[in-house]
Amino acid sequence: HSDYEDELDEARWDVPEEETHLDPTDRRKMEEEEEATWWLYDGTQESRDVLAAMRKEEAQKARWIKNSSPPVRVSEIDERGRAYGRGSRKSAQARVWIQPGEGEVVVNRQDFLTLFPREYHREHILGPLVASQTCGKFDVTAVVKGGGLTGQAGAIRLGLARALEKYNPDYRPPMKRHGFLTRDARMVERKKVGRVKARKSPQWVRR
Repeated sequence: HSDYEDELDEARWDVPEEETHLDPTDRRKMEEEEEATWWLYDGTQESRDVLAAMRKEEAQKARWIKNSSPPVRVSEIDERGRAYGRGSRKSAQARVWIQPGEGEVVVNRQDFLTLFPREYHREHILGPLVASQTCGKFDVTAVVKGGGLTGQAGAIRLGLARALEKYNPDYRPPMKRHGFLTRDARMVERKKVGRVKARKSPQWVRR
């Protein structure tokens, strides 16, 4: 076994580190970057560090652009052709289903005109249908529990808006503009010690 054969063996196994780790696409990208930044790259460790920092910054910018792009929304309709939305307001919880129909609104198996005698509550509930210009195109079925009439009307409205968005994401922008997709976080303030209610003080008596 000669020295010449030993040298051949060593040459065969001495593969540069870059060739073992880089794939052709990455190698081509690195070469293009080095050509574009030839004025920075002079073979020293400092220039390599500058190039690495530039690559890291570009990757971070690409990540920011990707994260800032709006999510892709798709319609979610079940096998019966219905879209579902859940809403809440104060202590009221509502589950709402919509499907193509003639505009009938049923709440807890009753006509919503019977359940909500006030005009304000009816307009409040139908707000998302007016904003999305879909009045008379969908039948609405809702199940609501807890709270009073105002809380229940708010819960149904939020559930209806979410159901419309799931049925067709194109309805989202006008409803979002009017605030129909925002959950109202206001709650009843608790009573305080020494007060009649949350803020009201007892009547002051001179003697």
